[in-house]
Amino acid sequence: MRVERVTDYDRFVCVKKDWNGLLSRSGRNNPFLTHQWFDAWWRCFGREGELAILFFYDEAGIPVGIAPLMKSEDVLGFIASQEVTDYCDFISREDKREEFYASLFDFIRRNDAACSRWEFMNVSAFSPTLPALRRLAAGHGIVYEQHESEAAPLLFLNGSYEEYTRSLDRKKRHELRRKIRRLETLGSIRVEEITETRKLRSAIDTFVSLHKKSSPAKQEFWQKQGMSDFFIELASLFSAENWVQMIMLYTEDRLIGALLNFTYGETLYFYNSAYDRAYSAYSPGFFLFDHAIKKAIADKKKVADFLRGREKYKYFFGAEDSKIYNLKFRQREKKP
Repeated sequence: MRVERVTDYDRFVCVKKDWNGLLSRSGRNNPFLTHQWFDAWWRCFGREGELAILFFYDEAGIPVGIAPLMKSEDVLGFIASQEVTDYCDFISREDKREEFYASLFDFIRRNDAACSRWEFMNVSAFSPTLPALRRLAAGHGIVYEQHESEAAPLLFLNGSYEEYTRSLDRKKRHELRRKIRRLETLGSIRVEEITETRKLRSAIDTFVSLHKKSSPAKQEFWQKQGMSDFFIELASLFSAENWVQMIMLYTEDRLIGALLNFTYGETLYFYNSAYDRAYSAYSPGFFLFDHAIKKAIADKKKVADFLRGREKYKYFFGAEDSKIYNLKFRQREKKP
């Protein structure tokens, strides 16, 4: 395979069509691997790293694999950060997958030996990357470590909304109805769904303000340089593709809760949520998740992905864990 190493941002911008085209044929398609995601991330957070993207081409010059990598100090890893990126992975055409992994591993060994570590975070348990790289490391005498980092609860959507609620156990079904009825006692409940780019910009600002008020930890989250810019950039890029929605919950004219979701392919991704703590007794988050699930079923989505984290409310809605792993590689120390 021919390999092109992309270290220049302008060159990266030019490969958008090939990037997303290959991703759509990879079998591992999700919004966190799109060209738009990496573009927004790099512009907002990439100042301390160096692009090290690898493009792999077959004999006809057709792209068959992408390694979305960067160097930070002496570590080679994905273009990503734990705060915002839920899934990471390599991208490859299914019929060229084994050849791609072998070429990738060989290229990194020969060209990035100076890096003290290779660290690939947030790889799904369903990814073919796990067995492929484990096998290749063993074959080349490289130490391979695979550690479970988190779980991403998934809710599979089959049938109607009524069938979904009947699938919940009786206690949860009763509790969900009770929470919804309690919130409705506030009167003048209004749900607004925003997908248009111009309106999203204003909605993101409002969301950030509400999110900051949720807890001291969330205030600290927004203090990281580039964080607010990232959400604005991402909303702009994703809205152009109809991949993002903001669902906002009001009582009268007061915003009491909001969900920022990605609507990508047959999956709804619950990316972030915020609520007014003064209304916590009314469970605005539960109301919004129920509303979003109902809409996803109506839109023929197959999965609702609650993304990383084992928060209790995710299991309340019937989601089940899927595991996520961090991978580390290092050269085996030579005996004296």
